[in-house]
Amino acid sequence: MREVRVIDLFVDALPLKELGFLENEPAEEGRPMYHPADLFKLYVYGYLNRIRTSRLLERECQRNIELLWLLKGLQPCFRTIAGFRSDNPKLFRNAFTHFVRQINRKGLTGKTLVALDSSKFRAVNSKKKNYNQKKIDRQLEYIDNKIQSYIEELNAGDLDEAREATIAEKLKKQKAQRRKYKRIEKQLAETGLDQISTTDPDARTMILHGSVIEVAYNVQTVADERNKLILEYEVTNQNDRKALLPMAQKTKRICDTDAVAVLADKGYHNGEQLTGCEQEDIYTIVAYQEVPRSYPVPTPEYYGERFRYNPKKDQYKCPQGHILKTTGHWYNKKYEESVTKVKHYKTTACGSCAVKHLCTRNPKGRLIERSQHAGAVERNNRRVRENTSTYSLRQQIIEHIFGTIKRQWGYDHILLKGLRKNEGEFGLIYLIYNFRRVINILGLPKLKKWLTRLLFSIFTDRALRNARQYQKYSCWQLVPVIVREGWC
Repeated sequence: MREVRVIDLFVDALPLKELGFLENEPAEEGRPMYHPADLFKLYVYGYLNRIRTSRLLERECQRNIELLWLLKGLQPCFRTIAGFRSDNPKLFRNAFTHFVRQINRKGLTGKTLVALDSSKFRAVNSKKKNYNQKKIDRQLEYIDNKIQSYIEELNAGDLDEAREATIAEKLKKQKAQRRKYKRIEKQLAETGLDQISTTDPDARTMILHGSVIEVAYNVQTVADERNKLILEYEVTNQNDRKALLPMAQKTKRICDTDAVAVLADKGYHNGEQLTGCEQEDIYTIVAYQEVPRSYPVPTPEYYGERFRYNPKKDQYKCPQGHILKTTGHWYNKKYEESVTKVKHYKTTACGSCAVKHLCTRNPKGRLIERSQHAGAVERNNRRVRENTSTYSLRQQIIEHIFGTIKRQWGYDHILLKGLRKNEGEFGLIYLIYNFRRVINILGLPKLKKWLTRLLFSIFTDRALRNARQYQKYSCWQLVPVIVREGWC
């Protein structure tokens, strides 16, 4: 069986009206519009076969025999094809979510253990069109020097008319460039952002790998442990620090489960996020980073983790057996835009301790700082140490997805501008990825049977909603009624 027949069946089995594909009614006059299902079939076929751009899809509609059959001879132009993807991002997102719910009901996902990771995809915005204050200052300094040199050359005289006209034109261009950078600087100050992209305002400079920096988007992705299917995603222009809790919550909702275990790398290790996960019955195994040390500790024997905390008495015991106590006062500690409450623990024994020089360089003695989220962090770190074999599954679950999409399929960049539109395109990319995985898991014959049952259930439900007199009919007796009434 050819895949194109399954694609046709797959799109027909989607409840297009519920997903928002049939919201726009065609105009009574003028040329009839293309049915959204036909354009959606075109995109599913194209992305599944690594044909992504609207012009290439237009060409395939004219020469590809499978597409000629799939679209029944329709040949939309590239503007129509591109416009459908650009104007309907929510539709692709809804289709992805619907398919995930269907594979959940089918039992293809485990729902209990998932992995979270992110990957950067290059945006439609070059690095030359991305500006921050440092870059603006550097350009303004260069422009001011050029303007000054041109003015001095003009004031010096002894220039022929041609040379004077050339310098005057260059001076005019530099002044225009200066006004441009001043406008960008003003916009930067008004928005309060640390950078501005002029082609795609939502895109940001990010580190792709090593020291390679590109203007890109960061796509958060959650995959299931059983069959490595993508369960949830979100397109962002931020780092991973605050993505753990919202992505885990979305995963719980899409899987319709009360609890879930999440594997993630150390980029997601955040006390506030870990505390929130505990409150939501989300079992985290997130790799932890080295403990930051505000005061350098001379010897490893007296690092902070060597101090034992007693939760009942709310106090620490140092390696020498001294007790560090707190006044109970909470201090606000700011990190970037977040504020965390911390307590300080001290002891007067430091003044007479013989090993003080091995413990701290602070003349006032050793100080232990404990965050309000320290309990959740310690429990997560303990789970990481006790479940090393489980955490090792993280890369197997999630990493190959990005490798397949970026290396094998070539989708290492995005075609649209803005978070909203890219949310839609990644809904299509991840829908295709899951569709390909399901084909490999079930095989085409079993997938066709499953989609046929879904398709018939949609037609039957629609028939029963529109005509109660047919409720006593069997499914197969309803087929001629469905065709005659046009409910399909």
